[in-house]
Amino acid sequence: MYSVDELKKQNEDIAELCDVLSVLIEHRSLHNNSYVCELMARFREKVWMHLVFEDNTIYAELTRHNDKSISDTARGFHDSAKEIRQCFSHYVKHWCGPAIDDADHEAMLKESSELFRLVKERIHYENAYMFPLIEEQH
Repeated sequence: MYSVDELKKQNEDIAELCDVLSVLIEHRSLHNNSYVCELMARFREKVWMHLVFEDNTIYAELTRHNDKSISDTARGFHDSAKEIRQCFSHYVKHWCGPAIDDADHEAMLKESSELFRLVKERIHYENAYMFPLIEEQH
């Protein structure tokens, strides 16, 4: 099981990848650059691992908490991952595989920006509200 400090570090890594990828995807010439593709694969793996871990351990435990406000907060946070998972699944299918055509640049840029926004909002919420809640319980 990861510690809260390790989860915070994962969030930091994911946020930094969002920032870097946000800049790189702006450039059409980098669409199929092997280093950009490698960073995107790393981003995908880190986000999936983080979501799977938090689902199966830390927040699952809080959803069963005796204090209804704590369990409701944890459940709401847990449920919010569904939107990210759906967006992420669609994104991975369309943009993380075969070569991206220049004609698809605007669509890829829009979808990437939305995904990065969702992930960063979730990280902010987790850092500001969920981690302090977890730390209070342990």
